Order: sequence, then structure tokens, then C-alpha cells
Amino acid sequence: MKTTVTRRFVAARSFVQGLVVSGEVVRKVSQVQLSQECMKAMMRMTYCPHCRGMASARPCANYCSNVMKGCLANQADLNTEWKHLAETMIQVADLFDGPSGVDSVILSLPYRISEGIVTMSENLQSINSKLFQACGVPREGGTGSTGVDDMKKGKVIVEDKLGSSSSKMDKLVSDVTMNLRELQPYWVSLPSVLCSDRVATGTGAEDKCWNGMSRARYLPEVIGDGLASQINNPEVEIDITKPDMTIRQQIMQLKIMTHRLKNALNGQDVDFQDTSDDVSGSGSGSCPDGGSCSRSPGLIVPATDQPIIYQYPPENEKVKASANQNLPCITIYLLSLLILLLRR
Repeated sequence: MKTTVTRRFVAARSFVQGLVVSGEVVRKVSQVQLSQECMKAMMRMTYCPHCRGMASARPCANYCSNVMKGCLANQADLNTEWKHLAETMIQVADLFDGPSGVDSVILSLPYRISEGIVTMSENLQSINSKLFQACGVPREGGTGSTGVDDMKKGKVIVEDKLGSSSSKMDKLVSDVTMNLRELQPYWVSLPSVLCSDRVATGTGAEDKCWNGMSRARYLPEVIGDGLASQINNPEVEIDITKPDMTIRQQIMQLKIMTHRLKNALNGQDVDFQDTSDDVSGSGSGSCPDGGSCSRSPGLIVPATDQPIIYQYPPENEKVKASANQNLPCITIYLLSLLILLLRR
């Protein structure tokens, strides 16, 4: 059970972080400035027909594609890692569906805990013998709890209160997965998307469109995607030896996020270095003194190698409350229950 719960929550956390990283990549790439050569090519494609008395002439489709591919050459290099990230996120999203999904795992916890308690009650004699060795034999006449006996007789009823929220989450994950599939070719499809509403269309449009020089057919072929393919671009002059460093950094971020998602698929926890309010770390989650702990982001607990020394009460002072005397035994009971639960 521990492995199943860990894998599902790690996958959910990684999936959300993947959405955050992909959105951050789009935001930073959208702030990259166009080169001077790109701006000149776009001006020639858009406004030169007006200067030559051909205001109604629209750019040829292939001409517009070459201009946009030259302007967005660096952005197109994001395509490979962007696609890898989307594919990995879709694989992670598949862990949310079916009987082994997050909701099913959460709803199964009360049943698993009940099974652990029943298992402990079946081994109560061996557990008691170990407890009596550590804590001593309890005094007769005390009132004890019959919670274990009640568990044997009764039946645990778990009310599913996640019905509506579960269906909403399933639909949300389904919508996100569908959008991820549609956006896989996002960066290489930008030139065609930007040219779709501005180029000449219709019968005979190829012979009457603006080709950058006159109103005639555009003869050069459409070049490929990416910076390396722009060496033969007839419309935009680009130095392929000087890639945009901002975009190269985002390519690296996509690689790192994809690697983390693959680790999450294998059940390995991911150490995100973000500015969230979550406190990462491991531990039992309980306070040393058994009281309530206040969480503070700025709280720093100094480490020490010195052992903690507890003061024994005076021998002549009688213990007035039996509940306080049996507190260590109760703690050992709970620890035994937890160990049995995690072994199942």
C-alpha cells in the first residue's frame, strides 16, 4: 500500500509541476525579441505591396511560410523536447484513471487501515507479550479500551464523499490530456497558423499573389523547420552559428522536467526546487513532546549530536493517573499498527 500511495501522489505532483514548467517556457519564449532581419522581411511582405500600388495583393502562401520559418527558427528547435514532455505527461496522466487511480487509492485507505487493525488483533497475544516485557504488566481493575474488540464485531463503513469532485477531476485531466496531444506540434506549426489568415487563397491565387517583388507566382521551395535549415532561406538572413540563448535555456528546462516525470513514472520521488510553500523532507510528522507543532516557513531547527536526557520523577512521588503511566505502551501499540499496515 505504501508503494501504491507514494507512486500516485508523486505522479500527481509531477504532473502539476510539468504544467507549470510548460507554461513558464511559453511565457519566456514569447518575450524573445525578433531579429532586425526578421522585421525587415515582415515589413517587405506586409507593406511593400501598398507602396507599389497593389494594396489588394496578399502574400503567396509559400512566401509567407519562408518568412515566418525564418523569424521563428529558434522557437522551432523547442519542438523535439516539447513533444517529449507532452508524451511523458500523457503517460503520467494515465496513472490517474482506472482502479489504481488517485481517487481509488485514497478511498481504499480506510479499508486497508481496518485490515491492519484486524491483523494486529489476530496477533494480539504475541504483541502483548512484547509490550509487557517493555512496559510491565498493567494493574488490574483499570478500564481499558475495547476498540479492537469492536473492530472484530463491527464493520467499517466508508462514505465516498469524493463522487462529484472525482468526476470533475477526471474530466479536467481528460481535457488537459487532449490539449497536450493537440499541442505537441505547437512550435513547428506556428508559421502555418500565422500565415493562414493573411495569405492569398482561392482559384488562381498562386499566380496573383505578392511574392516579395511583384504580383506573380512564388518560385522558391518551402524550407524546413529549425535553425539549421535556415542556411538556405531566401527571405530571412540568419546566422545559424548564433542560437538564441534564452530559448536554449528553455530547451534544457524541458529536458530536466521530462527526466523528472520519467522518474515519477517509476515511483521515484522528485525533488523540485521551487518557491512553493510546501516543506519537503522526511520524518514521522509528529512533535517530539506529543503536542501540537506550529509550522513556520522561516523556522530553522539546529542540529545537535548531544543525546537528550530525560529526568526521572522522584521515587517517593506516586503516579496519580494511570493513563499517563501507560502512555509509552499506547505509543508502541500505534507503532506496531503502523508497521503491520505498511508491510501489507
